Amino acid sequence: MTTRMIAFAATFVSASTFGALAQQTQPQQQMQHPSGGQMAMSAESLPEECRTAVQASGQMQNMQNMQGMDMSGMMQSMQGMMANMNDAQKGYMQAMMKMHGPMMAAHMIKDSDVAFICGMIAHHQGAIDMANVVLKTGDNAEAKKMAEKTIKEQGQEITEMKIWLQKNAKKEGSQ
Repeated sequence: MTTRMIAFAATFVSASTFGALAQQTQPQQQMQHPSGGQMAMSAESLPEECRTAVQASGQMQNMQNMQGMDMSGMMQSMQGMMANMNDAQKGYMQAMMKMHGPMMAAHMIKDSDVAFICGMIAHHQGAIDMANVVLKTGDNAEAKKMAEKTIKEQGQEITEMKIWLQKNAKKEGSQ
């Protein structure tokens, strides 16, 4: 996959998921992924402290405005690009699509520390999802061993970050 295709995919993911993240009180929206799967269209995968901090950031209107963007042209381009991908490539794209929306929402949080932690939770979950792809589709024992290590370590760090949020993110709602 060329750098240009990756950049296009990241732009597509960012634009298509970002606006829907503003709808924190509505059920999680789903969008058909070009590979046939579903893309998560909300920040519901983030801890409550992160969702509350996003709402407190005052950026909700900006996120809602982005939701109205016409994504049909981008979806058609993505479908064409993904038609030639193998299962591993599609799996990695799905992991990235699932990860980018919550990461972008997290980085709208005003508190730099809380934004970092919330963004890293989404990022670490993305790493776990990608590691699961290589466990499912990979052939190299060493790569699979690294994937297993990633799953274990990133999972532990997500737990630590959630505990940190419980202690430190309460101030966000009072700003």
